[in-house]
Amino acid sequence: MNPFFCDVRMPSMKLIVPLTLLFAAQALAWGPVTHQVFGCRLAGDGSDVCFTTAKGRSLVLGSSAPDAFKLFLPGGNPLHSSDFAAFQLRFAERDPAGTTPSFDAIAYSHGFGAHIAQDSVGHRKDGYLPGNVSAHNDHLREAVADTFTAETFPGGYESQRFSAFGDGTISFCTAVIQAYGKQKGNEKLANVSHQAVAEAMRSFDSLEFWEQIAIAANVLYRSEMVALDPYKPSDFAEARANFERVASCSQEASLAWIESISIPETTGLAAQKTVAEKVKTLFAEGRCQPGDKENASEKASP
Repeated sequence: MNPFFCDVRMPSMKLIVPLTLLFAAQALAWGPVTHQVFGCRLAGDGSDVCFTTAKGRSLVLGSSAPDAFKLFLPGGNPLHSSDFAAFQLRFAERDPAGTTPSFDAIAYSHGFGAHIAQDSVGHRKDGYLPGNVSAHNDHLREAVADTFTAETFPGGYESQRFSAFGDGTISFCTAVIQAYGKQKGNEKLANVSHQAVAEAMRSFDSLEFWEQIAIAANVLYRSEMVALDPYKPSDFAEARANFERVASCSQEASLAWIESISIPETTGLAAQKTVAEKVKTLFAEGRCQPGDKENASEKASP
């Protein structure tokens, strides 16, 4: 086991309530574990692919990375966007020096953009995380989803932390953020320091560490999934089916972003529009939520 992963398995049950409240207070969409598992599914849906190659691990890291800068980098909100994700990918494509033996900057950037696409599936009026992104119950659902995805991931889940990727990753991210800030006329981002980026990464790593403790302690996640599911399932089998359905939609949204942005002329805004249209169609066809799919498909037909 990589010593940076710190997968703790024997915490006190007393940690569940305060840690759940901590995560509920964070302004996230899907939780970091769910984002990383969605990233693993893009890489091949197995720990042998996700955690044993630099490309797989970098994609998984990128899949949760936007929230690190949104939450912990002062002025970092604009980085949680398809526009920045596309800018970062083009930067990585132009500058191969960003890639090291342990860090694949292009794969990381693909995961970064996929994160934004995944968020567009969760937070919808008819989605799995309905309502405002700061709604308390949404974040409880996200924490439970993190537990479920970690506990059921084939081959075992290993949290990917910035600390495992070396200083080159900090340098790459700092350079990209500075370049983006200069292009957008954002003085705070244009002058962001290596230290500030590193501190944001350390803070996010710490958040993930404590969430791993909460996950290990949460033995009631099956009943919580049933109780918190917005689609009101009758049992865990239905709750699991509901989550897997929206997980599949999240993957399709991610693939739509990656396919769109793979065309060199595609902008972040254009890729975002492609994802939005894809997600709208998926929901209109009833593929992301339970219900009468046949009738939903008929309604979606022109």
